[in-house]
Amino acid sequence: MNKLIIVFALLISNYSFLAAQTTQVDLAQSVGVFAETSLALEAGSYQFNISNTNVDHEVGFVLVPKGKYDPANHIKEAYVTAPVSTGSSSLSKVVELEAGAYEYFCPMNPTPKYSLVVHDKVEKIQFNQAPGIFTNNNVTITEGVYQFEVLNDGVDHKVGFVLVPKGKYDPTNHIKEAYVKAPVATGSSSMTNIIDLKAGEYEYFCPLNPTPKYTLTVSK
Repeated sequence: MNKLIIVFALLISNYSFLAAQTTQVDLAQSVGVFAETSLALEAGSYQFNISNTNVDHEVGFVLVPKGKYDPANHIKEAYVTAPVSTGSSSLSKVVELEAGAYEYFCPMNPTPKYSLVVHDKVEKIQFNQAPGIFTNNNVTITEGVYQFEVLNDGVDHKVGFVLVPKGKYDPTNHIKEAYVKAPVATGSSSMTNIIDLKAGEYEYFCPLNPTPKYTLTVSK
């Protein structure tokens, strides 16, 4: 009996560990389109949560290696576990994604084919905001693939993050991938999307705080 209890406990522990290592990606469909028109991820385990915003029939989800649209090449684990009716959502199974180029689409909607790039390694950097300032400033990094975590350390309202090529402050020049996924409330943090940064001079700031503009140097 004791052996059975130990085995059961190990199974539960392993399941909890795997669940903790799996990231959920939310994708919303409306008529003829996905709201998210491209994705960049780090190699790992994912579940896709597909929601049907206002399509008046059931929708689905197809993920393939780039350019390989034949049903034989569909990544079957990425299929939703049930067709997604209007106003509902459905999860895929767990998908193990290796570095490479993929595409996703819905043939039931139907939608265009959208790019999903999986990077082998993504460097994480935290940017801390206090009232009116970033506490880490004038940062130098090497060329590569990054994801920024923005922390609100004592600002009594939500903050954000803007990254631009140096001197180009117009919103049309904002590097959209560097926006945080959600405004950052006091004491919390939010991640940006994944950014492939080439060598050059950039600046970062928060117009919601507001902060000075700080230099981010990317070297080869």
